[in-house]
This record gives sequence, structure tokens and C-alpha cells, in this order.
Amino acid sequence: MKAKILDSRIDGESQCFLCRISLEEYVSGLPSTYQDYDVQREIVSNVYLDHLVDTVLGRNHIPPIVLVVDSNEYTRKKDELEILQFKILDGLQRTFRLQAIRETIRYSLEAIKEPADYLDWNKFKFSRNFSAELRGINSNTDVFRSVLQGQYDLGRAGLLATFAENGQWFEVWTGLTPEEEVKKMLTLNAGHKPVKTRHQLELLFLNLLPILRAGEGAEFKLVREKEVSSTQFSKNRECGSFHFAHIISSLLSFYAAKPVAPSAGLIQNIQSSETMLDEYGEFTSPEFLKNFVTFLVRLDRLLEEQYGPVGVLWMGREVSLAGLFGGLGAIADCSAESRQVVMKKFVALLKSNPSVLNLDRFEVERNSLDLSKVNIGNVNRAAVFAAVKSLFCGAAPRKIDWQKYFGADSK
Repeated sequence: MKAKILDSRIDGESQCFLCRISLEEYVSGLPSTYQDYDVQREIVSNVYLDHLVDTVLGRNHIPPIVLVVDSNEYTRKKDELEILQFKILDGLQRTFRLQAIRETIRYSLEAIKEPADYLDWNKFKFSRNFSAELRGINSNTDVFRSVLQGQYDLGRAGLLATFAENGQWFEVWTGLTPEEEVKKMLTLNAGHKPVKTRHQLELLFLNLLPILRAGEGAEFKLVREKEVSSTQFSKNRECGSFHFAHIISSLLSFYAAKPVAPSAGLIQNIQSSETMLDEYGEFTSPEFLKNFVTFLVRLDRLLEEQYGPVGVLWMGREVSLAGLFGGLGAIADCSAESRQVVMKKFVALLKSNPSVLNLDRFEVERNSLDLSKVNIGNVNRAAVFAAVKSLFCGAAPRKIDWQKYFGADSK
């Protein structure tokens, strides 16, 4: 992909080029995996972006798109960049729609000889005749109708020129560290539709992703927030599948020895501290994470054996895991034992006392809460936290009385 340099600036160890690239050059140069960049979120619905086709056909201004390029993926010759590979830091939603518009133009020019024959069709007739093909290129009948109108008004050559001769501005950043990419992405999205809190949390701990991905296999699978939302994941979870945001909340709770909830305040605290991420130390080391994943998988299988679908559902909730690991962390701190030892003891305790967690009753008490009186997430975390700690009190563990831990005031 060739980019014309209009200006440049240096920020510390990084450099930014302000460039112009034709829409045709840009869309044609998109990597097949352009949506897979870990920093980016999922494609979201946006009524304003759905009208981007009219902006393109009118050759009107589209806000600059921000790209990240590794130092070995581009060359500079005077005022031109030759870019081999790039990642989209800001502009994924626009790019997705630009690609769909370009595919719709291609489809229209191949399939339609006389656009005037179709422009008086109603929406139902358009949908019945073209919806299947348009869905295959991530388009719809509204975009197709606009393209047909452009084909009629501009002609075939004029329609192609809306991409081939239409220059788009880009910021092309080189030399950014992964942490700088995350911070810049969150800043660029500050005025847009808010980035989900759990996705922001995932971004701050992206360094854990390769370590956790290395442990994936038949018994362990990792799911990202941009792939499946936390709420939807919990409802349809399979044993052995874990949400990345839930794992982070669990690790933070384990470290803090109390339940930690994903919140805007938590994100701000982590971002505002230059050393906070380093403070977690062993909790983010490959060795600890391997033991942590092993424990999750063992516990997951054990609860499925003991409670069936109820156990799978319990392990898929962030509130359960945050309360569980907050409790295990508190037990470790009180007993001065390592967290690895406490995890092993917890599994052994459940094996020798198969009904001690009483998860069937957990569901009954949880579902009886009066949602108008309580924050259900906080109550769930607190109940699990207190109940888990109680299992290690006394000579023998007693079956958990969930009515006691959810409390009458919550109902």
C-alpha cells in the first residue's frame, strides 16, 4: 500500500506520518485479519456510519483513520511510504463499512446493467431479490440502493472513481510500544460510543493473553469480550471455556484478597498508576498463570461432575469467580500459605465433601433477591466471598447455608 506523506512529527521514541491514501488503495490493501487486532473491539451498530455510503459517493470528508505500522513493515522513499502490513488503531468501524461499500459497488457493476430499471423498486422487492447476496458482503439494501443511484448519476467510471480518485487522510504511527497503543486507542475512542469496561480491562492486561493462549487446548478455551459479551457468555458457556475479562477479575481479586469488580474506577486507577501493573508480580508470571489455569480447569470439571449444568453456570459468572478468588486470597493471607497451596487445598476439600458448595441452593437464593433493593453483582460477590472463607473455619467444612450469606435484607 502506497501512502503520500503530507506531514510528520516525532513523539518520544515514536513517529507519526500524516498521509493521503486513496480509498481504493486502502481497501485493497486491507489484511484478511484486519479485524483481529487485540486492541480493537468488535464491529458495533451505528446509524450514522450506516450512511457512510452517501459520504463516499459525494466525495465528502471522512475523519482521519489511525494506523500502526511495525518498523520492519514499511519503507520510506522521499515523500512516500510503502506499507506492507498495518493494524487499525482507530477507524475499524469506518473501515468495515468502506470495505462493504466497495464490495457493493463491485457487485452492482457486475450484476446491474441498467440501474434505472431498479430505482423505483420498493424496499420489500429489493430485500427479496438482493438480501442474500448483500449479506454475504456485509452490505444491505439501503447501501445497495445508494450505490445504484450513484451508478445511475455518475456512470460506471464515475462510480469507480469515488474510490480510485478519492483521497483519505491517515495518521500512520511507528515505534509505539504495546502500552502506548492501548492508551492511544482509549484516548481516540473517548468521545465515541464508550468502549466496554471489560474490554478496557482486557486491553490493560493484553500481555497475559499470549501466556494464556499457550495453555489452550481440549480442556481450556479463552474467549474475548469483543467476541462474546460477558453477559451472553455466562448464559451459553461450555465447561472449560473462560472469559478473558473474568480471568483478569479473578486474578485481581486473588491478589487483593477481596472481590474486585470491573468498573470505570478500577480502570482509571490502573491507568493512572505507572507501577500498578508491575505490583502484581508473580500473579502475572507464566508459572503462576499455568497453575492458575490448571486449577480453573480442575475446578470446572469437578463442579460439572458434582452439580451438572448448575456448576457450569456458576463457573461462568464473573461474580462467582471474583468472590471465590477473593475468598481464597483472604484465606492465604490469614494462614500465611501460598496461593498455590490454597488452590490445591480447595480442590481437595471439594473432592472429599462433594455437596459442600450447595450450588443448587445458591441458585435458589440468588434468584430470590429483590433487584429493586440491592446491587445484585455486589451481593453475589460478597456472598461467595464470605461463604468460601467459612469453608476453612473450624475442624470440618460445613455445607454452605446460602440463605445466611445472601441475607434477609436482600429479599
